[in-house]
Amino acid sequence: MKLLLFLFVLTSLYANGFERNNSLNVVIDRINKLMWQDNVSVIKIKKTHQDAQQYCENLKIGSYLNWRLPTIEEYKTIVNKKNHKNFIIKAFRYNAPDGYWASKAHWRTLWYYADYMHFISGTAYYDSRYKEKYVRCVKDIR
Repeated sequence: MKLLLFLFVLTSLYANGFERNNSLNVVIDRINKLMWQDNVSVIKIKKTHQDAQQYCENLKIGSYLNWRLPTIEEYKTIVNKKNHKNFIIKAFRYNAPDGYWASKAHWRTLWYYADYMHFISGTAYYDSRYKEKYVRCVKDIR
């Protein structure tokens, strides 16, 4: 019975293209060719937008470098509005029901505001780049 349940869970993770790597604490999105940071840091570390960009650029997980802040469009690929607990794909283990910085800052506000994904509602918003929000980095895999 446990084996059947394990196979069902594994199949459902592969079916939507997401796979968790527990040794690295990352989630791999095979469809969009992205690797997402998913360790305890994503629920502990809050930074300003500028500091979040620098944090991702300096991040190293395992032997993987070249991390960055995700775009809002990339965040939308991990939103799951059926997961009412925190509106994120279930392959992710760590998620704060709050805002995570995205990469785009708005020129029309002289770069005072930047986008973020709000995981209480699974909706994108923007806020002052000087406020602290959570950081979840992403990297391209090819």
